[in-house]
Amino acid sequence: MQNCCDESDSDGDNDVIYKDVVIIGNGPSGICLSFMLAGNWPYYTGEPHPADEMLTARLHFSTRSGNEECYDTANQELESETNHQWQQNDVRSKGYDEKDGGRGLASSTRCKLECLSSGLEGRIGGRPLALLMDQLQHPCVDAGLDVPSLLTWKSVDQHPEHKVIDHIVLGKGQPGGSWQSMDPNVLTISLNRWMSLPDLDIRQWEMLIESEQFRNTNSIESESYYTFHEKPNACKTASRISVGTVAAYYKDYVRIKRLEQYFRCETIVTSVRTACDPDINCQKKDYNWIVDGFDKQTGKPFRYRCKRVVLATGTTDLSNQLGIPGENSQPDWITHDLNKLELRLDHLIDQHQANELEEKQVINPILVIGAGLSAADAIMAARFRGIPVLHAFRDSSNEWNKPDDEKIRTIYDKLQGLPSSMYPEYHKVYEMMADGGTNYPLYRALPGYTLLGFTGNENDFNDTTGFEKQPIVTFSDPDGCVHTFRVSTVAILIGYKPDLSYLKDNGIGLGKYSDKSIDGKSNPIDVDNFTYEVTKASKNGLYALGPLVGDNFVRYILGGAFAILVHILTTSTPT
Repeated sequence: MQNCCDESDSDGDNDVIYKDVVIIGNGPSGICLSFMLAGNWPYYTGEPHPADEMLTARLHFSTRSGNEECYDTANQELESETNHQWQQNDVRSKGYDEKDGGRGLASSTRCKLECLSSGLEGRIGGRPLALLMDQLQHPCVDAGLDVPSLLTWKSVDQHPEHKVIDHIVLGKGQPGGSWQSMDPNVLTISLNRWMSLPDLDIRQWEMLIESEQFRNTNSIESESYYTFHEKPNACKTASRISVGTVAAYYKDYVRIKRLEQYFRCETIVTSVRTACDPDINCQKKDYNWIVDGFDKQTGKPFRYRCKRVVLATGTTDLSNQLGIPGENSQPDWITHDLNKLELRLDHLIDQHQANELEEKQVINPILVIGAGLSAADAIMAARFRGIPVLHAFRDSSNEWNKPDDEKIRTIYDKLQGLPSSMYPEYHKVYEMMADGGTNYPLYRALPGYTLLGFTGNENDFNDTTGFEKQPIVTFSDPDGCVHTFRVSTVAILIGYKPDLSYLKDNGIGLGKYSDKSIDGKSNPIDVDNFTYEVTKASKNGLYALGPLVGDNFVRYILGGAFAILVHILTTSTPT
């Protein structure tokens, strides 16, 4: 990010749009934050947490009127609160307003947030506020229980004192972000209820759509707004859900919650930087950030000046690459995209069926490189079509003596502790990897093999008269021996990284490790745990949330959005 202004900053107000907050990214993180900035705030219902008495006591102590700050006697009061809390049949009888539906959390001080989130742990890690809001929104979820939320959401219509923050959400595509470009037929790893956004459980939405005969559609054009009042126990049971259903839910959520006025889709952000206009109108002197971009459909540029910028673009914009010569020069048979691979597989089947009429011909195997879930999806897609697979991945058999943060993670590592009955397809791929292919005729594992290069040209698939023109890949095995394989296509699926090209140096310097690129798992953007403000930014007012800061599950983004809301409310100057 640039630390000084340039000549283009003097365009004048006619070309500049002023906003309090600009959110970059319209995926679930951006949607969730927009919902809160639109005046929808969380309230604690007053019900006890079913498995954490201390959290319940802290909630009652922190939300009790008069406890605006933390005191040295807080621990003593919490202990006293815990001792007599459970002697009452209804914990809300201790002053919770039934009419208001609980006590507001948005007015919490930093001290209260630190107190509330103290001691919380998650099965898969997480920042303190991410864990806190997850415990309130999905109590006991890691224990497999389906317990009603301890949060209720109140709008500005219900509570006029709620402040609506003027903001805009910029996205490359339709609301839902990268979910709109994924294979709609793949099942999510997370259960359906974990994919829900505030105040509308995805299972309730599914039942609503079913009743309107719109289930499994990616675009819902009804002009009427739905209202749904089913209790959580009337929802469907928790189970995995298709990506297409999740994408449709996120898009429809924006419409149902009347957030469309805050969304500007089909845009590309080209620059986020600080401003330093000495002659700017005094009434607008706090608008210290400039966001530039253009409309994808018209090409028309735009500029926003704002008090705060929120980075919520996720981490799946760009595919990781091996860096081998020829990796990007053979697009007809080398891909880094699962959707493109499936199209290629269908083309291979069509081509094979046409050739069978003339002469018997065997489809060469596809090569899948990677050991993550996308690689597993690719293997399953090929085997479903009867296409043989070569699978190259790093060998993790000798990783036992390494520190946890240096170990190579495989599919099995990511699913460890989860029941095979819920994820049978991924556990089957792990069995194939462990077996090596002995008992699976259409699969061969290449653990620890190193890819040396590609051989082929763009006419490989148009000329099938000679094997010498078909794609060939060369590997070195763990013992140093060289092997060559004829393949029909190559899928390099070794993870993704965020596109932060709109930041200076692609955001390098903002992460936990200042000299490395931003990565949601190994080097997330370094933010304050209770405000989500970027700690290494050149000026105050830059925030990040979601996978960019390591909150890699939808169920965890609520904490980051809540932290930003609270910080904005507590630091905004009265108007």
